[in-house]
Amino acid sequence: MNDCQKTQYIITDAVDNRLSELDRNFFENHIEVCPTCRSDYELDSLTKDFIQSKIVRHKTPDNVIRRINQEIERQATSDRPAKSVFAAYPLARAAIIAMLVIGTAFAIYFLNSPDLQNTVQAADMMDQSIENYSSFLAGTIQPAEIGRSVDELREFFRDHVDFPVALKPVKECEWVGGVLSDYEGIPLAHLVYKMPAGIIYVFQANWNEVRSGNKLYLSNGAIASLNQTGWYVNRTQDGHSVVMWLYDDKTICTAVSSMEESQLRDLFATETNTDRY
Repeated sequence: MNDCQKTQYIITDAVDNRLSELDRNFFENHIEVCPTCRSDYELDSLTKDFIQSKIVRHKTPDNVIRRINQEIERQATSDRPAKSVFAAYPLARAAIIAMLVIGTAFAIYFLNSPDLQNTVQAADMMDQSIENYSSFLAGTIQPAEIGRSVDELREFFRDHVDFPVALKPVKECEWVGGVLSDYEGIPLAHLVYKMPAGIIYVFQANWNEVRSGNKLYLSNGAIASLNQTGWYVNRTQDGHSVVMWLYDDKTICTAVSSMEESQLRDLFATETNTDRY
């Protein structure tokens, strides 16, 4: 068994914090040097956090507990070895995780994301972008759809927003997540890029809605810069870079990250008409 196979074998225990100190040291050292295993671990952890955040706990009836205990005792006397399905079949683990993410996400989030709707309080789009970015870092907001490329998110946004969503392939992106929400009837799109250096969050809305200032708005300086150059760049006191740009003259995009403003802008400076839903 090579290091990747061993890592995949114990990845579920790692997510659940059940590893011994020896296995934990091995696991942490391996995912530091193996991007594939690290991405799998982050995806598994994200899935667990997302599902747990939506679980409503109820007291299990006593008769059900008794039946479970009886079944456990019966299995304990069996000659069959007890082995985790996830550990024995890594592909099954990946498939089940994918189904849980997609199925649970669509049932709970699709067009009705309570976490995001509760978060969207400020009408200023730049302020809200920074607040949502912090919420993603803290795990308060979780992506509803996750894929290894933007192509996997196209169907997620299709027919549910009234503006072209900028789905920019980003170099060295480990995975990208998407969320749909609305603010007082205005549909919004959210993308989260997981990079080796950290998270990039992109908030998108109908440019005409924001420019009108009825429900969402921007400062006069930001609007003037966007109208003149198509870009607006800012650096907050907390060290966050904020880059705004217009996509297809119909969509206002706001990217937030801890990277330098010029580096963040360069990632999205080559938008084309093909990078849409």
